[in-house]
Formats: sequence, C-alpha cells, structure tokens
Amino acid sequence: MYKSFLLILALLSAGILVSGCDAGLSGTASENQPPSTNLTVERINRGDDFRLSSQINISWWGNDPDGYVVGYEYAINDTSEDAWTFTERSDSTFILPITEGQSVDDVLFKVRAVDNEGAKDPVGARLVYPIVNSIPSVSFIQTETPPDSLFAISSFGWRVDDPDGLLNIRSTEIAINDTVDGWVDIPFSEENEGRVFISLEVDNTTTGTKTADVFIGRGYSTGVNESGEPIQIPGIEVGAMNTAYVRSIDAAGATSAVDTVSWFVKPQLSKVLYINDVGNNTYMEKQQEHLSYLDSFGINPDVWFINSGQPSLGTIELSEQFPTVIDPTLRKSLAKWDHIYWVSNDIDRNIVHALEITTEFFAQGGNMFVNIPMKQISQDDDVFNFLPVDSLGYFPSGSRSTGFVINEDAEVTPTDGGAPVLSVESRTVGIYPLKPLSGANLLYETDFRTTTLTGQVEDYTNFEGVAIENPEGNVIYFGIDITTINGNDNLADLIEYICIQRLGFSN
Repeated sequence: MYKSFLLILALLSAGILVSGCDAGLSGTASENQPPSTNLTVERINRGDDFRLSSQINISWWGNDPDGYVVGYEYAINDTSEDAWTFTERSDSTFILPITEGQSVDDVLFKVRAVDNEGAKDPVGARLVYPIVNSIPSVSFIQTETPPDSLFAISSFGWRVDDPDGLLNIRSTEIAINDTVDGWVDIPFSEENEGRVFISLEVDNTTTGTKTADVFIGRGYSTGVNESGEPIQIPGIEVGAMNTAYVRSIDAAGATSAVDTVSWFVKPQLSKVLYINDVGNNTYMEKQQEHLSYLDSFGINPDVWFINSGQPSLGTIELSEQFPTVIDPTLRKSLAKWDHIYWVSNDIDRNIVHALEITTEFFAQGGNMFVNIPMKQISQDDDVFNFLPVDSLGYFPSGSRSTGFVINEDAEVTPTDGGAPVLSVESRTVGIYPLKPLSGANLLYETDFRTTTLTGQVEDYTNFEGVAIENPEGNVIYFGIDITTINGNDNLADLIEYICIQRLGFSN
C-alpha cells in the first residue's frame, strides 16, 4: 500500500498521471526507415582459370531499424524496376545466365530487403559473379535402346547431365540418319532427373523412307511441340539399317557430344507373326518346314527370331532379340499382328513370359498357335498362367513307372470328328500328357505308355491330351512337336484345321 502511494506521487510530480478521457500523448511520429541488405559473400577475386560454375547458391540477410523485414527482391543483370523478383527466402540456388555463344561471363546479382511497411532498401547489395559455362553431356541408356532389328516401333531412352545443373539445359534433340537438317527437339523436364524416353512408330507395311510419329514416356502419350502440333521425325528407312543421334544444348548454346545407336527396321508384310524360339541348331530347318505348310495356304508370315540364349535355372530371361522395354514397346509391337504362330523346342524358354508381353495383343483381338513339346515341369511353373493346361501326367504312388513314351505309328486322334488323324513317325520319349484347364477344349490325344525300371512298357490309363484350346478360344497349344507326327503325310491338314479353320489365320 505504501509503495503504491509513493508511485502515484512520483507520477504526479513528473506530470505523467492524468485524469479523464480528454488527455493523450503528443509529439511528431517518426518516418519509417528503410531496411538494409547484405550478401553473405561481399567480394569474389578469381582469375579466368578459376571462374565459378553458373549454378551457384547465393545467400543474404536484411535488417530494419524500426520494424521487420518481410522479404527480399532480387534481380540478375537487369535492375530496371520491372525486373525484380520477390521472395521470402534468404538464400537460393541460381543458374546464372551466360550470354549465348560465350563460354564465360560476368553476371550481376543484386538483392534488396523489403520491410513491413513496403519500404525497400534504396541501395541494396550487389555482387558480380565471374562464371564459366560447362558443356552438357548426353548418353543413350543401353537397356532402353532397340535390339539389332525391330519392326514398326522402336524406343529410345537417354540421360542428360550438366555440371551447371539440369535447369541449365535448354533442349535435348534426336535425329535419325540426318545430323544436318534432321534434328528434332524433344520435350525435356528436370523432374525426370535428366532421363528422356520416347518411342517412334513408323508405317512399315512397305519399304522406303518414312516419317515416324513420336510418343513420350512409358504411357505412350502423343508427343507435341510448343505449338501443340504432333512431333514427327523424318528419314527412317524401312528395310535398312538406321542410326539415331542424340544431343543436348544448354542455356548458353553449348552443345554436348553426340551419342548414337543403330538398328535395322524390318517391314511388316503379313497379319501373321512367326516367332522362332527354337534354341538348337535345327531352328532354320524347323522354321522352313512350318512355313512351307503355311505357304501352301497363302500365308507368308513375318518372322521374329528370339532363339538366343539358353534356359538357366529352369527358365530363360526374356530374349535380347525382343525389346528390353516390355511396356510399352514390346506389348505394342506384338499387337501389330492379328495372329502369332509360336514355335520352340523347350517349354522353359520365352513362352514363360507370354502372359506379360501379349496383353495388348489379345486385348485387340489377336489369337495364337503355340507348338512346344511339354516336358516334366513344376505344377507351379509360370507357363501354366498362360497355357490352358491344368496339370501334367503323373505316376501313382508305388508305381514302377519311370517315364512316358509314345510308340512309333501311334495315332494322334482328334476329339472333333471333322479333324485329321495324325501318326507318330518314330518312338518319342519325354513328352508328358496334358489335362485341360477347366472350361478349356481338348482337341487331340494319343496313346501314352510308361516305361519301368525293368525295361517293360505298360499302358497309361490316365488322361492323354496333347492339344488344348483355351476357354476364350484364342490360344491353341500343341504339346508335341507337330513336325514329328506326319506319319500319315497329312500335317498340312492339321495346320489347316488349327490355324485356318479354328483361329482364322489369313495373310
């Protein structure tokens, strides 16, 4: 109480304590003082041999004597009033511009603080950066380039880099066969971490020089230029070797070294594709026999060899003669045909990938004949996700049987009375009987027998299928090499029945 009384007396003696509502403070308000600005680095002393990269992190700060700093404005080279950019940051990474055509330049950077009343530092902070331009680089990604030969669709992936940062890349370009007038700009975004992927689709139904349509990315989006027009690339030679060239150009106009890749563009002359996946030295002999029968019906298929490599650990990696990019390149390529005639000598080869690579082919109404001998494989094998086979022949517990055999002259009989009856030319071992998938249609069966440890041959009384049509009617699988069942000299009739009558093959 006593202390409060002394405080009131002190205020009265100082003339500060007033009564009522009429009293107020008096005086002249001070004008707002502008803020000041500083750069973290105040001076750069570097000779021409030690200039900075054009990608530079610059930082600054500001002070305000009677308020607070709300942000900054910066300008590069041009400090006219309309050239300033506002930011609330106090640092940033810049790609300082180099005059096009020059390898070195001196670039002015200026920054000024802005206070809470909108006042700007009238002087600001400035610094001239001596910079040197670095040459960009580009290289094809080997796993995203065409194999030695392809048909209508070829895809290319490449990687762009620049020591000055991807923001310094102005464009990336590709040319086919012509590096004088053939360069075409491809949309580029630093968001893709310097990677570009395109597909070229060309009309290859005839040979000669063609113009390709460009599709961007794995989504196969139509490429368009800045004017919104479709991107096209001229100069692709169908029926000949081609070379793709790629380069990048930075903001200063510096051009990278050119990278190249070459491939053969094959014409597509048929609605039928013959896939040769025979992995031994009989691949041409087998092909000629199959094609001779198709030719008798006026069908001359296009041929795609995928017979390189051998099965490893039970299966084979997808053939390098196919595009390594399955989606979209391989799927869209296979969808160019209406029918596929797939021949192999081993069920462990590329057919294990068929479900993955033919989705678009079947979605567009395609159908397929598959002729691959069936051997003993696991019931969990991936191939059963594609072929219409429920299970393979087996030996009951306690059986003396050791393997399956089909005797010479055994008949291969149809379940449809209108189909031809075939005959096995010589004793065949290692072929397993097939049980159809539920809903599938058994087309052919034969008389399987089993061998025993004592060398005896016994009749096999379980299922004995060798050819099955899937429930959708768009895949027919024959589990015996059909070139070995021409004992009645009527293999042409079998191919006519399967490929022409049931699958509707035409050239």
